[in-house]
Amino acid sequence: MACFPCSSAILSPEEKRYDVFLSFRGEDVRNTFASYLYAALYDKQILTFMDHKLERGDEVSSTLWEAIKESMIQLLFSRKTMPLQHGNGSYEAALARLEERFKDRIEMVHQWRAALTEAASLSGFASREFRPEINLIRKIVEDILLKLPRYSSWNIKHCNERLFAIEERMEEIEKLLDICSRDVRIVGIWGMGGIGKTTLASAVFQRFSCSHFEGRTYLWNVRQEYESFGPNYLRKKLLTDLLKDEANIVSMDTPFVASPIILDRLRRKKVLIILDDVDSSIQLETLIEGYHQLAPGSRIIVTSRNKQVLVKVAGKIHKVEGLNDIESLKLFHLHAFGKNSLAADYEILSKNVASYANGNPLAIKVLGCFLHSKSKDEWESALEKLKRIPNKDILKVLRISYEGLDDETIRNLFLDIACFFDHPFTREYAESTLGGGDSFAKIGISTLIDNSLIEIYREEETMLCMHDLIRQMGWSIVSDEHKEPGNRSRLFDAKDVCQILEKNTGTEAIEGIVFNMSQIKREVRLSRTTFSRMHNLRILKIVCDNIDGNKCKLYLPQGLESLVSHELRCFQWDIYPLKSLPSDFTPDNLVELILRHSHLKQLGNHIVQSLPKLKIMDLSNSKLLTEIADLSRAPNLESLNLEGCTSMFHILSSIQNLHKLTYLNLNGCTNLRDLHEISGLRGYLDLVKRGDIKNLLNKVCQLNFTFLNSSITSSMTNLSLCSPSSSITQKFPMNLTSLRLGGTTIEAVPSSIWCLPSLVLLDLHDCTKLKSVPTSICKLKSLETIFLDGCSNLEEFPEILETMEFLNFIDMTGTAIKKLPESIENLIGLRELHLNNCKDIEFLPSTLCNLSCLFSMLLDNCSKLQTLPPCPLDLQGLSLKNCGSLKLISELPSSLDELDASYCTSLESISSWTSPLLYKMDNFDSFGGGRLKLTNCSKLDSSTRNNFLENGAAFFMMLREMLSKHTVIETETDDDVEFVYGCYPGDEIPEQFSFQSCGPLLDVKLPPYWNSDDLLGVIFCVVIDPIKIDPDMSCMICYQINDGDDHMCNRSVQFGELEINSDHVFTWFNTKQVNGRNWISTYSNVTDFYFDVWSFSYHGQSRYASIGSEYCKVKKCGIRFVYMNDLEQFAPGKGVVGFHDDYGEPHSPSILCKRRFDDGKQEDDDDDDESQPKTNTKKIKLA
Repeated sequence: MACFPCSSAILSPEEKRYDVFLSFRGEDVRNTFASYLYAALYDKQILTFMDHKLERGDEVSSTLWEAIKESMIQLLFSRKTMPLQHGNGSYEAALARLEERFKDRIEMVHQWRAALTEAASLSGFASREFRPEINLIRKIVEDILLKLPRYSSWNIKHCNERLFAIEERMEEIEKLLDICSRDVRIVGIWGMGGIGKTTLASAVFQRFSCSHFEGRTYLWNVRQEYESFGPNYLRKKLLTDLLKDEANIVSMDTPFVASPIILDRLRRKKVLIILDDVDSSIQLETLIEGYHQLAPGSRIIVTSRNKQVLVKVAGKIHKVEGLNDIESLKLFHLHAFGKNSLAADYEILSKNVASYANGNPLAIKVLGCFLHSKSKDEWESALEKLKRIPNKDILKVLRISYEGLDDETIRNLFLDIACFFDHPFTREYAESTLGGGDSFAKIGISTLIDNSLIEIYREEETMLCMHDLIRQMGWSIVSDEHKEPGNRSRLFDAKDVCQILEKNTGTEAIEGIVFNMSQIKREVRLSRTTFSRMHNLRILKIVCDNIDGNKCKLYLPQGLESLVSHELRCFQWDIYPLKSLPSDFTPDNLVELILRHSHLKQLGNHIVQSLPKLKIMDLSNSKLLTEIADLSRAPNLESLNLEGCTSMFHILSSIQNLHKLTYLNLNGCTNLRDLHEISGLRGYLDLVKRGDIKNLLNKVCQLNFTFLNSSITSSMTNLSLCSPSSSITQKFPMNLTSLRLGGTTIEAVPSSIWCLPSLVLLDLHDCTKLKSVPTSICKLKSLETIFLDGCSNLEEFPEILETMEFLNFIDMTGTAIKKLPESIENLIGLRELHLNNCKDIEFLPSTLCNLSCLFSMLLDNCSKLQTLPPCPLDLQGLSLKNCGSLKLISELPSSLDELDASYCTSLESISSWTSPLLYKMDNFDSFGGGRLKLTNCSKLDSSTRNNFLENGAAFFMMLREMLSKHTVIETETDDDVEFVYGCYPGDEIPEQFSFQSCGPLLDVKLPPYWNSDDLLGVIFCVVIDPIKIDPDMSCMICYQINDGDDHMCNRSVQFGELEINSDHVFTWFNTKQVNGRNWISTYSNVTDFYFDVWSFSYHGQSRYASIGSEYCKVKKCGIRFVYMNDLEQFAPGKGVVGFHDDYGEPHSPSILCKRRFDDGKQEDDDDDDESQPKTNTKKIKLA
C-alpha cells in the first residue's frame, strides 16, 4: 500500500474547515490503517475529515466534495502504485470502460483521467518500507505537521490582523529557541503592555507546537488566573494538557511538575510550555519547578512585563520593540478603513493617530476600530480629546504594570517621571533630582525599567525615556486622585496650573508643579501668597520653550511672600520676574536651581548659606545680576552657568573651594574683571568671549582644567604662551587636552606649543589675522583635530617633519593657502581633509596619494585648481564642486564610492576609469552608497562619455561591487537610502535598462515570477531637461493591490540642489531591503507603480511642486530590476553590459518605447507584440 500526502493538492490558503481529507477505498482499510491514522492525527490536534459510509463504486456526494474543498491537505491511499504515466494497465482499461459508459459526459471522464495522472506523479510513502505500520503512521503525521504551517492561513499576513508584521519578529525568537538543540531551554519575552508579547508567543505556539513537540500547553493570562483560582488550578491545567490524563491529575491534591510520578512521565515526552503574562517569580516557580528534568529538547516560553521575573530562570530574553512608522500606519489603516481605500484628506490625520500610539499595536488597533467609519471632523475631535483624556481600553492594559509595583515609593517615582520628565533624560539627573542622592531612586529606576515603565533611549545606557502612552497612563492616575486639581499630588496641565496659581487654591497635597508658559497666550498675575500653603512641594518648574523669544507672562505685582516648603529639590523659574528670592527661602534639599533670564540682581547670603545637596546652578542671561554670594556652603556643586550675565563684575573667592565643580560657563560676562578666584578648579572652563579680563593668562596657568574654551579678548593680537626664560607649563597646564582660540586676533601660534603633549584638539577657526602655524606642531603626538577654517590670511600649511599618527581631521576651509607641502605624507593617520573655498590653491602635492588612511577630501570652490593628482587608494569620498579651472582628474581609486564634480565646467577628461567608483563596504555606516554627480560638466571628452557615461558602465560597475560584497543590503532606518545614484549630462537612457519609454509614463510588462528571491532591487533612470529651479528630487511610489486597495510608500532619492543648463541623466538604485524588511515582497501582487518627482524649494521658499510641471520636463524614463545573476553581467571588462529577460531572450531597446506622452495625454500604441508571453503590466509614471 502506498500513501501520498498530496502537496500539489494543497488548496488555496483561505480559511479552511479541515486540515486533512482522508481519501481511501475499502472497508478493510477504513477499519484498520485509516482508523489508526485518523486517531494519530486527532491526537496531534489535526482536524481531519474521514467518511465512514462511502462504499466502493458509490458516487461522491456533494457533502464529500464540500469536505474536499474545505480541506487544506488531501491524503490519498492506494494498494499499489498507479502506472498511468505510460497509458496502460488496469487503470487504463477501467478508464476506457468509463468513457464508454459516460459518452454523453466525456469531459467528466477526461477530468478523472487528468486527476489520476497527476496523482500518479506524486511522491509518497510505501508501506513495505515502514514496519510495523505504526512507523508509517508516525511518518505521515510528521510530514503533515511540517506542511501545515506553510499552507495555513497563518502565513497570509493580510488575513489576520493579530499577526501583523509578525514574521520578522518571529525570526529572532526562533534563533533563541534553537528548536533543534537537545537542551531544556526557557526563553523570556519582555515588553510593555500591548506591545505584542502574547501575539508573538501565540505565533510560536501555532508554528511549532504540533510539528516539533509531543506535548504542549498554553496558559493564558497567568497573572489573573493565579489571582482568581490559585496555583493548584494552573498546575492541574498545565499537567492535564501535557499528559492528556485529566482524571488522574484532577484527583491529585497538589500536583507538581517535580513530583516523581509526574516527572517520570514528562522525562519521556518532549513538550512546549507557554506561560503568558507572568508577573511574579512565585508564579513561575510554582508552575515549572523542576523544569530542567523535562525531556531533552523541551522548551518553555514566558511572557512578562517584569524583566526580573525572567532574569532568574530564562537563559535568553527577547525585548519586543514597537512597530516602526510604516508598520504602524499600515496596521492603523487595516482597522480604520478595512478594505476601503484611504481618502487623501485622511492621510495626515492617520499619521497623527499612528504617531500618538508610538508603535504600540494594541493602541493602534483600539484607535483604528474606534475611528472606523467616522467623519473627518470626528477624527479631529477625537485626536484633540486623546491629548487630554487617554482611551480607557488602552489605559486598562497599561495600568497593570503600575499596579504590579508593590513599593509605594517606586510608584511615586514613576508618577514623578511621568508628570515632570517630558523629554529623554539621564539616569543620573533623575536620581539626583527625584531622590536627592538616596539609594531608593537608583533601585526604583531599575525596577521601572524592568517593568517596562521606562526604557533605555536609543541604546544609550545613560539616557532614559518613557513611552507616550505610559506617560498618559501616569497622568490619568494623578487625575483620578481628586476631582479638584488643587488637591492632586502633581500638576502638569497648563490650564490647571494657571487656574490654581491665579485663584490661589493650592493645597499641601501638591508635591510638584510643571508649568509651561509657552502654552498660554495671556499674562498671569499671582498673589504674593500663591505658594504659602504648598508645604510638601518638591518640584517647581516654570519653563518657557523658546526662552530667548518670549517675554515674561507670569507677574508677581506684590512680590512673593514665601516658598515655605523645605522639601523643594528642583526649582526652575524661567524669566523670574523679581529682583530677589523670598527672605525665608532656605532650600536645604535643593538639588537644582535654574533661574534663566531672571530679573535677579543678586543671589543673597540667606539663599546660599545652606545648599548641601545643590549640584546644578544656572543663572544664565540674568542681565541684572551683579554678584553671587559665598558658595562654600554648596560643596556638591558640579555645574555653574553664568553665561550672558553682563552686569556681573565679581566672583567670590569661595568658588575655588568647589572641588566637585566640573563645568563653569562665563561666556558673555563682559564686565567680569578678574579671575584670580577660580584657581584650583578642575574640569571644563568656558571663558568669556568679550571683555577686558586683566591678568588672564597669569591666572589661567594656575588652573587644572583639561578643557579650555576661550576667545580671550578682541584686543589681543599675540598669544604668548611662554617667555624666553620660562616654559609653557608656567602659562598653561601640561595636561590641557582642548584649546579653543577661535575668533581671536592672534597673528601667530608660538613654536613652544609643542610643550602641550596632551593636546587633542586645537581650534583656531576664524582667526582672521593668523598668518602662520609652526612646524613644531608635528611634535604634538596626541593631536587629533585642527580647525583652521576661516583663517583668511593663512597662506602656508607648515612642513610636517615627523610622522603624526593620531591627527585625523584638518579643516582649512576658506584659508589663503596656495599649496600643501610634500611632507604632508607624514600625516599617516589623516582621514578627512577639508580645503573648500581655498581659492588660491592651484596644485596638490603628488605625495597626497601616500595618505593611506584618507577617506574623504573636500575641494569645493577651489577655483584655481587645474588638475587632480592620483588619489589615495582608500579614498571613499571626493567633492570637487565648482572647481571651474579643473580640466583633468588623473586617476580615481577603486575604493571611491562618492564623486561630486558638479559645475566643473572646464573638466574635459578623467584619464583612468579602470575600476571606478566601486563600492567598498568597510565603512558602510559612513556612506549611504555610491554617488556620482557630474552636473553641468558639458566639456567632457568623447572618450569619457563613451566609455563611462553613455553606456552606463561606471554606474553598473559601482552597483555590481556593492551588491557582490553585500548581497542583502539593509538600511538602519525606516527611510529608504539611495545606495547608488548618478547624474551627468546626456539625453539617452543607457541600453541596460530593460524597460524604457519616451515621456513620463512607462508600461512595464513583467513575467509572472518577477518578484523572486533573487531580486536585489530596482534601478530607475530619467532624462530631464534644463531645470530653472534648485530642486531636491524625491520619488513616491503608489502600490495598488489586485483587490484595488491603494498603498503609498516613500522611495526617495535626493540629489541636492541642482540647476542644470542642458539635458541630464539621473540614475538611482533602491535596494529591496529597508529597515531589515523586504518592501517589494510586501506588495507581491502589485498591479501599478507610480513615480513622481518633487521639488522641495522654489525661489528660497519651501513648497511641494511636481517637477513634471512647468519647472521641469521628464523627457525619457527607464527601469530595470536587478537579480543575482546580473552581477556577473556588470563585471568590469565586459564591455557594454547586456541584459536578458526572464525567458532568456535579450530585449531590443527599439521596441521598448511603447508609450508616448504629449501634454500629459496618453497615446495608445497598437504595435504590441502578441508573440510575447502574457505578463503582468505595471505602469510607471516619472513626472
